[in-house]
Amino acid sequence: MHRTTITALTLAAVMAAASFATPASAAAQFATAAAKPNLRACYDGKCKITITRPVSFRVAARYRLSRVWVSKVYAFNQDMVRVEGPGVATTLGAGGSGSINSLNVRVLSITDRGATVRFEG
Repeated sequence: MHRTTITALTLAAVMAAASFATPASAAAQFATAAAKPNLRACYDGKCKITITRPVSFRVAARYRLSRVWVSKVYAFNQDMVRVEGPGVATTLGAGGSGSINSLNVRVLSITDRGATVRFEG
């Protein structure tokens, strides 16, 4: 009987610990999913993304670019965002705006973790 009680208490402790761990891991998975930018939304040239690593995505043919690459770079002694397409590129600081072909770009913010960029077709 003593062994049964110990087994039951052990199982109860393990189940209780698992129930506390599950919401935390679910929250961590949600945070990871939320941090990933929706690059398909940028196809029409109108979107706002936050990047934490270099990304690339396709854009509509009207921009005369097959693909756009966006990355955070360190240039001119500051963090900047580089936006480039085949044969064209621009490097912008926080608050800066520019364009590649007819695709307008505005850097909304740059932090240690990444950058937020708005594309306006």
